[in-house]
Amino acid sequence: MPLLRKRQLESFAQLSGEERERFLHTLPAKKEEIEELFVYLNDSLGEEWCSHDLRGTMKFLVEKRLNIPQMMTWLNENGGYCDCEILKSIEEEWEKAFGESAS
Repeated sequence: MPLLRKRQLESFAQLSGEERERFLHTLPAKKEEIEELFVYLNDSLGEEWCSHDLRGTMKFLVEKRLNIPQMMTWLNENGGYCDCEILKSIEEEWEKAFGESAS
């Protein structure tokens, strides 16, 4: 499965309907599952400081039984090296691309 690069998120708005569908199929999880991750991290980090690891992300991936290697590769490729960076680097671009807030 091809990896999604941050720049692809940045250009998502310029894609046609068919291109958007192909793009969504390149994601390592369903769009809704990725958005659930953002909500989960926003909720959990709202209660405590980021420990600068992927503890919350790993817990979410295990609970949802998502493909951990694919998700971790995708998150790392997009700048998500810890839970708070996933929200800063990826969720922000996601919201720009999809025009919606996951939190």
